[in-house]
Amino acid sequence: MNNVDIAAIFDEMADILEFQGANAFRVRAYRNAARTVRDLPEPVAAIVNDESRNVVDLEGIGKDLAEKITTLVKTNTLPQHEKLMGEVPASVMAILRVPGLGPKKAAALNKQLSIKSLEELKLACEDHRVRELKGFGAKTEQTILAGLEIARAGSERMYWAEADRYVQDILAHMKQCKAVERIDVAGSYRRGRETVGDLDLLVVSSDHDAVMDHFGQFDSGAEVIMRGPTKMSIRLPVGLQVDLRVVGDESFGAALQYFTGSKDHNVHLRGLAKARGLKINEYGVFRGEEYLAGREEKDVYETLDLPWFPPELREARREFEWAEKGELPKLVQRKDLVGDLHMHTNATDGKATLEEMIAAAQERGLQYIAITDHSSASRWRAVSMRIACASSGTP
Repeated sequence: MNNVDIAAIFDEMADILEFQGANAFRVRAYRNAARTVRDLPEPVAAIVNDESRNVVDLEGIGKDLAEKITTLVKTNTLPQHEKLMGEVPASVMAILRVPGLGPKKAAALNKQLSIKSLEELKLACEDHRVRELKGFGAKTEQTILAGLEIARAGSERMYWAEADRYVQDILAHMKQCKAVERIDVAGSYRRGRETVGDLDLLVVSSDHDAVMDHFGQFDSGAEVIMRGPTKMSIRLPVGLQVDLRVVGDESFGAALQYFTGSKDHNVHLRGLAKARGLKINEYGVFRGEEYLAGREEKDVYETLDLPWFPPELREARREFEWAEKGELPKLVQRKDLVGDLHMHTNATDGKATLEEMIAAAQERGLQYIAITDHSSASRWRAVSMRIACASSGTP
């Protein structure tokens, strides 16, 4: 079991406990543990399996949580988690997944309106019964209705940020395989879409079996859906499907372009190629049987006198029109950022002191930051703001 899976279990336990009205310190302990494990720069399993190291040395991890982490690593399950899951019906758990709702509001809906399913929640919102509850309102009701569609699709798609955690773990795992020569992720993940349905992994290697064997060892709880000569698919315990394709080095760029999409972008691109008597597919660009390009993505576009399109623009909207006029937009890069107006310190739920935040801002070349710690004195969690000049470090 990897870091993301363990963190997800701790987050789920915290959600259930908060829904049940458990002690706030207990809830916070699980949330902090989830964040610690998720942010680790190495697999927590490496610490568990190293006799010279101890999980309790991790920040915020005491003996009890360390034992739970060890159990998860060694058995892929946790009795306490299964017990909590058994105490809350699956239909109620679905309510906890509605964006913008949260365990406390979900508990209020369950206790005051006896809502136990997404369908019941939808009807309550449509009948305007939700807005009558203290702490809700018409705007919250509309937010819930909009979030219901995301909750229903939760088993099929996940937010990009959540998928990114799996991507980083998978890439770290695959780069340990000596047979991997090149590797990248394509699909909607690479295009930066808000949600991701599955992951497409492209690898260059002369030893297909070694790559696939290593891929199959990523998560012991994963299900192998299929394995062929050049493609292997697994389904992670969270339901996310990951497809791995082994391609030739001469086709890597073409495959990356093809599997990145979007479908409409590729259809338009192939139409432009056909008009020139060319053919573009995942293997390269061809004139008849003659191979012209495909090793790098930019080479594929250059055969059509086109610039390389940032993946985020490949949605067949206006990117080809912009390219024709030489007006292809430049995406905002990290180096373009000059300040940050929403940051938390360890005075509330952040991880660093004010001084450390200022130093980090200076290191990144920021001109200013705003510390927006939450105030525990207000029931409405009023925001207290401190402006810090990053250039001078003066708060």
